[in-house]
Amino acid sequence: MTNTAEHKPPRRPEWYRRLRVARWRGIRSIDHMEVVDHVHEEGGVSGRYLFMTAMSCGIAILGLLLSSPAVIIGAMLISPLMGPIMLMGFSLSILELKALREAILSLAIGTGLALGTSFLIVFLSPLTDVTPEILARTRPNFFDLLVAVFSGLAGGYAVIHRKGETIVGVAIATALMPPLAVVGYGLATAQFQLAGGAFFLYMTNLLAIALSVTVLSRFYGFGERHSPQHNFWQTGLIVGVFVALSIPLGLALRDIAYETRVRDVARDLVLVPFEGREARLSDMDVAFPRRGEHQIVLQATVLTNDRVPGAEAALAERLAERFRRTVKVSIDQIQVDDNNNTATARFLQAAESSLGAPLRAQMSQFEALAQERRTERDLRAAFPFNLAAADIDPQARSAVFAAAPTEGVTLPVWRSLEEGLTRNYADWTISVVPPPLALLPIPFAPNDDALAPRAADMLADQVWALQRWGARRVEVVAYLPNAVAAQTFDERALGHRRAARIAAVLTEAGLSASIAGEFRRGEFAGREDRIFIRPAPLPAEDETAPSE
Repeated sequence: MTNTAEHKPPRRPEWYRRLRVARWRGIRSIDHMEVVDHVHEEGGVSGRYLFMTAMSCGIAILGLLLSSPAVIIGAMLISPLMGPIMLMGFSLSILELKALREAILSLAIGTGLALGTSFLIVFLSPLTDVTPEILARTRPNFFDLLVAVFSGLAGGYAVIHRKGETIVGVAIATALMPPLAVVGYGLATAQFQLAGGAFFLYMTNLLAIALSVTVLSRFYGFGERHSPQHNFWQTGLIVGVFVALSIPLGLALRDIAYETRVRDVARDLVLVPFEGREARLSDMDVAFPRRGEHQIVLQATVLTNDRVPGAEAALAERLAERFRRTVKVSIDQIQVDDNNNTATARFLQAAESSLGAPLRAQMSQFEALAQERRTERDLRAAFPFNLAAADIDPQARSAVFAAAPTEGVTLPVWRSLEEGLTRNYADWTISVVPPPLALLPIPFAPNDDALAPRAADMLADQVWALQRWGARRVEVVAYLPNAVAAQTFDERALGHRRAARIAAVLTEAGLSASIAGEFRRGEFAGREDRIFIRPAPLPAEDETAPSE
């Protein structure tokens, strides 16, 4: 006798039976035709859709440039992007290709209009700096995919039940409009890497939301009469797209987690080379390699009472061993001097503790000193040419830059550089020593002792250069026309008058000037009516005399 119990279908769990009953009741309570008609009505291109898209993107890009989350959220309240996305999701569910083409066209037009709006605003805006709100939408990860999935499920549920569509539309627009505005920003500022990252986030959110709507609408019975082949095609499309999106976004999330871990570990280890000394981390920045590179770059500023030679190499070796990657370390050690090291130790400990609040005003003195050190580095970096030597004294607030020979840079340029540095660092005494240069002749008016046009500026530049070179004695040489051409004036007297005029200017500037002589055209053709200045050798008794 055969046991018939073996041929009975397995009994389903109770929760499964209840889920099927709830789903069947939900399907029966929904007017599918009314929902589809509503989605068709909201998903097409209209004047309202175009106007609200432009306005929403305009507000969003302004909020991004101002780094204002409140303004960005305000842009979401008027965004109409929910309509065509819902139409795309439902058209995939019921396999209505005409509606799918309409949804794609609507999204394409809206996307182009939003990009044009954001591009134009950024192109005309005086504010084009990258803000944290912009950067936050240029590097999508797996969590962004989850946000899009949840937004799509919420949007599909709101449309199917016709409740809360406006509020859910804000969540959907949050995932779409800011990244789209950032794409326009990247194109307008030629930062194509930012534009590419934001566009990837936009497409990820767009596809994830639309496919989430498809999944939910199928759950509620839309497209139930499709053949098994259609169902298999839909399932494969949805799973394939989600897998394709999940892989790069998951890798991006992994990279973000790795970078966060590196920063935390580096912050814990950066003071290890200073063990046994009073030291405090002022700031730290970690730059990670781009594609094709392998090196991590760490820059830190440490306040310490004693410099540690080899701190960078020790920290780089330790971090490389920890992360198994090459790490380049740059540490600016700002020495905080104190005659009483014990008092400094107690002071720093108290400032770092919860009881150190009353001492924070005194800690500002240390911060001020650190600021001086940073100013010293900034001052050195502000010199745009190569240096032969530099002497910077932060305490006296003075700096002397000895410039290296630079092709094409003349005395007026070196003098203007000194004036510019003095203006930018008004509380510093700054001197620029130009490299050795030949002094050009000072031209005079023909047959007169008046300076030629712009000769006064040339003379002032040469006096400045002689002072910076430390010259004490100079010679003045006059070049005059041939005596045959001089009929109405005393040629020798003219030469002396010109030389004496130059010598008076040099003497007034603190230089000892002497007239060396005169020369005629026959000996130095082409140098007529000019005065040459040249440094003179010191007398024998002055060469060994100590400088003052």
